[in-house]
Amino acid sequence: QQGYFSRAFASSVLELLNGFMDSGPFQKVMGGAQSFLPDGCRAFWREAQHLPHIPTCTMRGVLESHTIPEALEMLSHILTKQSGSALHDSQVHVYDAVAYPVYCSNRNGRLLKKCAVGDSAIQRTHHWSPLSDEVEFLQTQHDVAQGSFECAKDRHVFPWVDVNVRFGFIKYQYGNEEDEKTKTRGSPQTRSQSLDEKW
Repeated sequence: QQGYFSRAFASSVLELLNGFMDSGPFQKVMGGAQSFLPDGCRAFWREAQHLPHIPTCTMRGVLESHTIPEALEMLSHILTKQSGSALHDSQVHVYDAVAYPVYCSNRNGRLLKKCAVGDSAIQRTHHWSPLSDEVEFLQTQHDVAQGSFECAKDRHVFPWVDVNVRFGFIKYQYGNEEDEKTKTRGSPQTRSQSLDEKW
């Protein structure tokens, strides 16, 4: 290549490449990509630390062709070809969307499996649906027209809250006595008693 480019140009290119590969974002991307390999996955679940009494629930989604963001189209098609099924949210297959490791079996995995509350209902959504401002620079006019990111964001949080309330892990708290009176006055049992007294 020295016959085609000057030494100054080659040195500048090498310097730019070294600076890019030494940068923090590049190192973070490469470090995160290691977890996709079998050895990285095993190391991740071996070194992970989890508490044994934290209830965990998941949200499962399946994307639809008319609401998928353009930025996820290629990735979703690759996953469909790879898995042989379109039942995924563009990044996680429905059967892998659980709160514990599927392909690694160790103590941490068994602990997390005991913490799992259960499989959630499948929703029509994609993997980036919780995001809004973070993906604004990726949105195209097509995404805006079809409302790819226009969904109820609270549905990603409140199913977990409701499940934990139902099983008693989260207790109801009332701000003052007036709230407690309103709750008691509005309960079905109290309403039936007041109707009996009325008649």
